[in-house]
Amino acid sequence: MKFTSLSFLAFFLIVYILNWSVKGSFRLVFLFLVSILFYAAWSIPFAFHFLALVLFNHLCNQRVQKDPNSKFFYLLLFVNLSNLFFFKYFYFFWDSILYLTGSQFFQPELIRDFLHSQFGFDSITLPLAISFYSFQMIAYAVDVKRGDAKENPNFLRFGLFIFFFPQLVAGPIVRHGEFFYQLEKWTANKHQLFEGVYLVFLGLLKKVVIADNLSPIIEPIFSNPNGYDGFTNWMAMFGYAARVFCDFSGYTDIARGLGKLLGIDLPENFKAPFLSVSNRELWAKWHMTLSSWIKDYIYVPLGGSRVSELRQYFNLLVTFTAAGIWHGANITFFMWGFLHGISLSIERKWETYRKSKGIDTKKPLPTYRKVLGIFYAFSFFAITIAFFNGPDMPRSLQLLSNAFLGHSGERIVKTEFVIYSLVVTFLFNYLQTKESFPRTNWSTIKSLGFLVAFGFFSLVLLGYLAPGGTEFIYFQF
Repeated sequence: MKFTSLSFLAFFLIVYILNWSVKGSFRLVFLFLVSILFYAAWSIPFAFHFLALVLFNHLCNQRVQKDPNSKFFYLLLFVNLSNLFFFKYFYFFWDSILYLTGSQFFQPELIRDFLHSQFGFDSITLPLAISFYSFQMIAYAVDVKRGDAKENPNFLRFGLFIFFFPQLVAGPIVRHGEFFYQLEKWTANKHQLFEGVYLVFLGLLKKVVIADNLSPIIEPIFSNPNGYDGFTNWMAMFGYAARVFCDFSGYTDIARGLGKLLGIDLPENFKAPFLSVSNRELWAKWHMTLSSWIKDYIYVPLGGSRVSELRQYFNLLVTFTAAGIWHGANITFFMWGFLHGISLSIERKWETYRKSKGIDTKKPLPTYRKVLGIFYAFSFFAITIAFFNGPDMPRSLQLLSNAFLGHSGERIVKTEFVIYSLVVTFLFNYLQTKESFPRTNWSTIKSLGFLVAFGFFSLVLLGYLAPGGTEFIYFQF
């Protein structure tokens, strides 16, 4: 069920009305069942699979809560990681073994024939939202083990924490400390209503006006970079940077808006990342819940910055390579994450050098340095997009080669729209530095006017622009 569809609008309106018509534990039960129904609309078998996994996590967490040294913690990690690796990385490892051994035993046709004969299907389907819910459940299990999670929720509360449908499919990745306390004082308020409607409208605007219109312009270039000239290859990378921001932050806005309308505040995931003056700052503001996750559960356990200088660089490389592989089992994602790990290591080394020379690295930058920093950070992000969105390594490298060395070919026909989208994308980033409107002290007439106006324009976006649009990019992860 697409967020950008009229059918979802009808679904959510019913959920919204019923959510505030029931009280207490009935609201908890209602939203939990609705969230299961939302997932089941994609796949009923996988909904049962997911539900069983959540129940298993809950029972194991209960045991670990009583005894942090319980072996159930390791069983829990094994099951969650096995579930993730089987569905998401099985083919990657199988193909790697085939490449290394050349054995006929590992031919893909044998897998297909086995699956068809034993189970009636030809391939392993990737469950919706598996990367997001796996990380959320692993984080909670680790926090229970560490003694950081004191809530000890019942199954319904834990189930809603994992299943909550506005953020289930593509985040943000929610921590226990950001969720459970809200269930204790679950009441509607005017501020959440206004901001929820505003965020939904803003997310739809980003998605259906910018992201969906960029897709048919730039995707053919990634598929066939040799068919286009060098300038067009540049436009593809920078245009996709605008597209992925508007698509992913648009989804996050919608998810957070829907959450607010249901009385649940979800964490921010973007905070003007394209106005960052370094890659380090960009990663602190881009996909913030993933960035904090890999920091707390990969980088810090590896030793973080408390170890030798060389070990710090190693930790950064491992952490961001893992972040790349989290997106998909493909060598291009590996390279994308690895390059960001390299860039952050270089920035760390440069900062260490400047400090050794007595330079105050905390001193505010002059305007021209900020502009240069923004250009550097955004350009690096856009250039590495060649690997993030490249179908395979040869075409990713060809895209970069065509862009840097120049190439004869077809010129993109909608350059103006790509440039316009980049300008609007930076405007959206600027708006993220400001406190969002509307205000809670508006008069009743002004409040009703806002709700009617934004509701009407949201309906227009859904009714006239969204049909035929692309799926959210991060739904595939």
